[in-house]
Amino acid sequence: MRTYPNTPCIYSGFSGKLVPRGISEADAFRALVHEQGLEGHPGYYENQSRNTYENVLFIKQILKQIHGENKAIKPVLLITSASHMYRSIQLFQKQEMLVIPVPVDYQTGTSVSSIHWGVFDLTEGSRLWNRLLHELIGLAAYWVTGKL
Repeated sequence: MRTYPNTPCIYSGFSGKLVPRGISEADAFRALVHEQGLEGHPGYYENQSRNTYENVLFIKQILKQIHGENKAIKPVLLITSASHMYRSIQLFQKQEMLVIPVPVDYQTGTSVSSIHWGVFDLTEGSRLWNRLLHELIGLAAYWVTGKL
């Protein structure tokens, strides 16, 4: 944002929870932008979407406002969790939008020595299976409903 001060950013999302509570992800990012002294940067804050599909639809509307209704939407950087990137890209492509993926929030260790292959942790294992199932169910649900 500091390097490209005139490039608009879109922050999208309320929450990934079934029953969202508290501040939206977009509004939390608005607060971070303000704390960093970048409140003058052109930004769009979409805080209504409840899932990735709605994120894409709302972002598409905002991009049409930015670029004009009849102009082609330029490729955009898609910044999201690495574990969530595949489904996100598929949804953007279905909406005929080009993205440049920027995966973040990798869930691996920082080095081979930090990964404890011999340790069994039921809680951590459950958390990882939950994350995997969340993505697989999301892919299946979007495929069945024609969103992918």
